[in-house]
Amino acid sequence: MFQTSNQRLGKRLGFTLIELLVVIAIIAVLVGLLVPAVQKVREAANRMSCSNNLKQIGLALHNFHGANSYFPSNLRPAQNQTVRMRWLTWVLPYIEQDNLFKNYNQALNWSDPANRPVTSVRVKILECPSSPSSTLLDGAPDGTPAWAPIVANSDYAGIYGVHPSLATAGLVDVAGTTRGAISKTQNLRMGDFTDGTSNTLHVTESSGRPSIYRQGRLVVGASATARVNGGGWCRPASEIPYLLGTDATGTSTPGPNAINVTNGLDYIAAGGPASTFYGTDGTSQIYSFHSGLVNAVFADGSVRTINSSVGIRALARMVTRDGGEVNND
Repeated sequence: MFQTSNQRLGKRLGFTLIELLVVIAIIAVLVGLLVPAVQKVREAANRMSCSNNLKQIGLALHNFHGANSYFPSNLRPAQNQTVRMRWLTWVLPYIEQDNLFKNYNQALNWSDPANRPVTSVRVKILECPSSPSSTLLDGAPDGTPAWAPIVANSDYAGIYGVHPSLATAGLVDVAGTTRGAISKTQNLRMGDFTDGTSNTLHVTESSGRPSIYRQGRLVVGASATARVNGGGWCRPASEIPYLLGTDATGTSTPGPNAINVTNGLDYIAAGGPASTFYGTDGTSQIYSFHSGLVNAVFADGSVRTINSSVGIRALARMVTRDGGEVNND
């Protein structure tokens, strides 16, 4: 019996299993090619946004200097010499956060409950979009309980100076824990940057705090028993206390690795507030979630990228404001 043309065509309707598997495989390959491309574009946008954040911070620092003839520092305010106030709090009016500044009580510590309606507010310009720490909170190391998440974070920090142990180890030319562009002992003026403002790093990334990250991976979430000391945008301890460097694992100091190895040392393991090395200073280090680099604003207001592979000697030359070094790297 002969089949009609419709009967013959009917046998060809739909996909065979092999054809379906081929289509699925092609779609999977296309998705595999597309996803990394989308991620790459997103990261490029995040990196540009982070760079713009630092540009705005640098502009705020210069506007503050223009109004006051010095850069803001982490000194104790006149209203209360027993507390310390971070430079970022001083520049709030210059990053369109004047209401936060007006409601901050300078006579009280940053961690005081009366200041928390201000200090718990997230400020987007202080957050790198690549950082996973935006929704985290930081706390006080010496409160009751010992640590609790109470204040909003920032992914940016200044550096007080270069630790002498790096000079002792022969890893840097000049050390000095008070030679950075951010100070907790004096208000710095343009004339204090004898190495040149274009040669001195002012603020850079220190992301992911107070959780501990090493080489792009979360090691431990912040808690009362393990954390980086620092992170809160209002906390003076959120500064990088000094360029210190670590070994390749990010666990031992001092060392030759200073960028994107770890975002900081475990404060509790180092001894907490009773530590003779850190005391109540932070334990942060230079760190970003951008592959192979960090963003930084220099004291002249320019924003640059610093490669993760830069030598610690060259980096120390950028950190010091008055070391007298010549940086040819």
